Amino acid sequence: MRIKGLLLLLFVLLILVIAGFIGSQNSHTVSINYILAETEIRLSVLLAVTFSLGVIFSVLLIVGTLLRLKWRIRKLERKNKKLSLPINVS
Repeated sequence: MRIKGLLLLLFVLLILVIAGFIGSQNSHTVSINYILAETEIRLSVLLAVTFSLGVIFSVLLIVGTLLRLKWRIRKLERKNKKLSLPINVS
């Protein structure tokens, strides 16, 4: 399992390095218009920023979902433990 995770990490890093090399070749500037201002940045920087924001947002959503599910599992385990206590009948 550890080797599989390490290989996956190396593969993702390799893809990111290749994407960085390809992105660095794209030096066109684009104009970004947002509500209060306008700026011009390189297309490769814009793609990197939007991709990074998408990854961060996705990770936050996944972490929130996992935490909610773990909280629900703990609640149900406590309820199950409470219901499965032996009853002393005298």
